[in-house]
Amino acid sequence: MLKFLYPKEYLPSVFQLTGEKLKALGKDTLIFDIDNTLVPYWIKTPTDELKAYFNSLRESGIKIAVLSNSKEIRSKTFCEEMEIPYYYRAKKPGTEGMKKLLEKINSKAENSVIVGDQIFTDVWCGNKCGVYSVLVKQVSPKDELITAPKRPFEKIVLYFYLRRKRKEENNG
Repeated sequence: MLKFLYPKEYLPSVFQLTGEKLKALGKDTLIFDIDNTLVPYWIKTPTDELKAYFNSLRESGIKIAVLSNSKEIRSKTFCEEMEIPYYYRAKKPGTEGMKKLLEKINSKAENSVIVGDQIFTDVWCGNKCGVYSVLVKQVSPKDELITAPKRPFEKIVLYFYLRRKRKEENNG
């Protein structure tokens, strides 16, 4: 019933998505959400740890990009220094932003991964577009006002997702 909201993977953080792992999955593009996926919403630019991570992905031949529902100034400020392509006001879970970003970076949905901290935006958008979706734990328990009301419902979906994964592992 809720399968359309299930991520392909659930990880503690983005740092588990290495170039090696992505290539093993047949993927060449990693698309990030910013807020609470990479940094808390009040952090404006990438941390040194993220800069090193982005560089390691690029050295592995992985394209990186950002798909954000935030305003242009948020995406631009975050992405500019690292020259990361971005699409702002993406209106996730709508698909138009994802399609335009994939076109902009010359990537295909089937070769791409989206990683985010929200089921109802990031995961659902990826699933609708045929992009491999990865849910990560939010980097901060503090949410923006628009996000906080959705979290209890996401916990319900996550509960059923994790229950299903456990059943599959026990049967497989």
